[in-house]
Amino acid sequence: MEPSLRTILDELSDRVHHTASTIASKFHELPSSSQDQPLLERLPYDLLDSFNSILELFEQTSQERQTLSNELFQTYNILNTTFDTTLAVANCQTARHAIETLCDKISQSISTGYTLVIGPLSSHFDSPFHLVDPNDQSVTGIADLTPDPSLRAPAFKFVQDHAQDLLVLFKSNQDCLVKMIDYKGDADLDHDGRGNVMLVHLSGSHDELSQSALLFIRNDSQEPFVAVEMNLANSLCSMCSAVMGNIIFAEKLNRSFVQTIASLVRAMEAKDEYTCGHSNRVSDIACEIGRHMGFDHDRINQLQWAGLLHDIGKIGIHEDILCKPGRLTDDEYKIIKTHPDKSYKVLEPVEALKEILPAVRHHHEHFDGSGYPDKLAGDNIPLIARIIQVADIWDALTSTRSYRKAMPADKAISILEKEAGTTMDPNIVRQFIHMLDNHPEWLPVESPD
Repeated sequence: MEPSLRTILDELSDRVHHTASTIASKFHELPSSSQDQPLLERLPYDLLDSFNSILELFEQTSQERQTLSNELFQTYNILNTTFDTTLAVANCQTARHAIETLCDKISQSISTGYTLVIGPLSSHFDSPFHLVDPNDQSVTGIADLTPDPSLRAPAFKFVQDHAQDLLVLFKSNQDCLVKMIDYKGDADLDHDGRGNVMLVHLSGSHDELSQSALLFIRNDSQEPFVAVEMNLANSLCSMCSAVMGNIIFAEKLNRSFVQTIASLVRAMEAKDEYTCGHSNRVSDIACEIGRHMGFDHDRINQLQWAGLLHDIGKIGIHEDILCKPGRLTDDEYKIIKTHPDKSYKVLEPVEALKEILPAVRHHHEHFDGSGYPDKLAGDNIPLIARIIQVADIWDALTSTRSYRKAMPADKAISILEKEAGTTMDPNIVRQFIHMLDNHPEWLPVESPD
C-alpha cells in the first residue's frame, strides 16, 4: 500500500529533527579545556562520519522531496486535464461535438497519431465505414476523427489491414476497459503489455455509449503507449461518459420536440395540396447550398431545421387565403405577411430550436431592405435566412401552385438573376445557379401549358 502524503511529510520532519539533535549532541561532546587548541583537534573522532551521514541524509531527503514534488505535479496535471476535458465536453450541445472534443483532448494529452470511434456512436459522423465480422456477419461502424487530414488515409489503410484483429479487440472481454495491440511485433492481442494501439471502452446506461469505444493509434515513429497514458485515457473516458450520456439523452429529447413540430408542418401543408413537400424541398436545397459554402455539421443542421420549419406559422392562417387561386387582396396579403412572426412565436419555446429562430423570422427580408417583418437589409439579414430565402423562392417558382403552373427552369433562373441584389443576396444566387448543373432534381418536373 502506497504511503499517504501526510505519512511522507511526517517522516521527513522526523528525519530533520533527528539530524538537528545529532548535530547538537556532537557539539556538546566537544572538550571545554585548552581553548587555544585548534577546533579540528578538539572534535570527536567520529564527527566527520556523522557529518557525512547527515549530508547523505539531507541528499536522500532532497531526492525524496523532488520525487514527491514530481508525483504531485503529475497528479495535478492529470486532475487539471480531467477537469478541463470534462468541462469542455459538458459545454457541447451535440453528441458528435462531445465525441470530437473528448478525442481531441485525449489525443493532445497522450500524443496519438490516429483517432477513431468504433461502435454505434460512429453513426453521428458523416460516411462512417463498416467492418463486417465473418463469423456472424454483424456490422460494426468506424468513424475517423484523426485531427490531421494528412493522416486520414494512413488511418483508413491501417483499419483495413487489421480489420479482423480490431473486431476481436472490440468484442472480446468487455469488462476490460483498456486494451492493447502491439503491431510492431506480431498482431497478437496484448492486454497486459505495452502497445501502439489502444482501445478504450465507454460506459453508461445508453447503448450508444456502452457499446462503443475510442481507438487511439500511434504510428511507427512513436513510442508505444505506457501504463500512465492508458490510465489517463481510461479516466477521461470514464469521467466524460456520464456527461455524454446526458447530452445524448437531451439530443434525443430535443429531436422528439422537433419531430412533433415537424408533424405540424405536415398538418399545415395538408391544407394546400400544391405546397405539400415544399418545406422538405426548401430544407434539402438549403443544406446543399450550405455544404457548397463550406458550412460545418452544426450549421448544416440549422439549415435543415430552418428550412423545414420556416413556414410553420402558416398553420394559423385560414386555408381560404393559403389556397386562393387568384390574386390576394391587400388585406389578405397583410395576413400572409404575418406568418414569419407567427412561425417565430410557435418555435420560440423550444430550446433546441433557438439557433434557427432568426432564420425563421427573417427569411422574407429583402436584400435592399424592402422586405418584412423588420425591413432588415444586406448583411444585417442572418446568413441562414438569406440561404433559406433563395431555396424558398426557387421552389415556389418551379412548383405548381393554386394560382399558376410551375415555371420552366430558364424563366425561374432569369427571375433569380433579376432579383439578385434587390430581393436576394447576389452572392448566394450566383452560387445557387452554379450548383444547378449538378442538381437536376431541383429543376421543375412540370411543364406549363
